[in-house]
Amino acid sequence: MNFKELQDETSELLNFNTGQTDQDFTASQIKNAVNRAYKREYVRARQEGVRRFFIAATEVVWPASAATLELPNRLSGAQLIRVTDVTNGSLGAELVFSDTGSTGDLHWESRNRLQMGKNGPSSDKTLRFEYFPGVAKLIADDDEPSMIPEEHHELVFYSAAIDLRNRADEIAPQAWVFERESLRQDFWKDISRNRPHSDTVGITPPGSQGITY
Repeated sequence: MNFKELQDETSELLNFNTGQTDQDFTASQIKNAVNRAYKREYVRARQEGVRRFFIAATEVVWPASAATLELPNRLSGAQLIRVTDVTNGSLGAELVFSDTGSTGDLHWESRNRLQMGKNGPSSDKTLRFEYFPGVAKLIADDDEPSMIPEEHHELVFYSAAIDLRNRADEIAPQAWVFERESLRQDFWKDISRNRPHSDTVGITPPGSQGITY
């Protein structure tokens, strides 16, 4: 479903009547609720399901003799999983973080700036960052909640409708709540399968830094 379809489904669930002038919820409120629901369900799934489903990766060049590196916008505030040196085109070696830089390869010089030793690398290095991306706000009608698979988009509008009822200081129908929880469980189970899918639920190997495969 795209953004417009999610709004329509949320409106229908709320008994939204487009012909009324005294609508309970404005179009802006519904849009905001859909975006909140999208972000909320993504974060919950990332905590409850197999997190590898959501991992993204990007490569950044660390210039020679540069002691620090300001992370690009796509990594600003992102939850980093690991950083690997792939300069030579291989899988590379994972770089080790430390609190002060007295040990390991990297440390945080500030909230969004990394430091490598005192003088930086002797030559340009290509680093591969694996991270959990944030969700992009849905704005245009044809925008889609890409972090949630199409077959689970129903969860988004149920979550949005319940959110709006709660904000209106009303009690959402228990049937909605039960349906949302059922949809959540289906989503979490679906992303908890190995990739490619198998009948075996993924496990977390020792030393994998909590990443479930």
